[in-house]
Amino acid sequence: MRIKANINVINFLRQVQKCRGEVLFETSEGDRIALKSTLSQYIFCTIARQPDLLQSCTIRFAQKNDKIFLKDFLYSDPNSSK
Repeated sequence: MRIKANINVINFLRQVQKCRGEVLFETSEGDRIALKSTLSQYIFCTIARQPDLLQSCTIRFAQKNDKIFLKDFLYSDPNSSK
């Protein structure tokens, strides 16, 4: 799933903490960071300042049910622009 443009990063990361399983931020090169980690959140905040880079990455969930917590921040279709 891809991240929408102009998200509130703080609210996004608060919702990540509600997830039961791991939430991974994955770059197009295959690099992954675990968004529940404080260090990874710092890196994510740096990436979030670059909208093109942010939107080229994907979010992966260890537990499918955790998608509900981040639904307002993500596109359900990776090719969607809404």
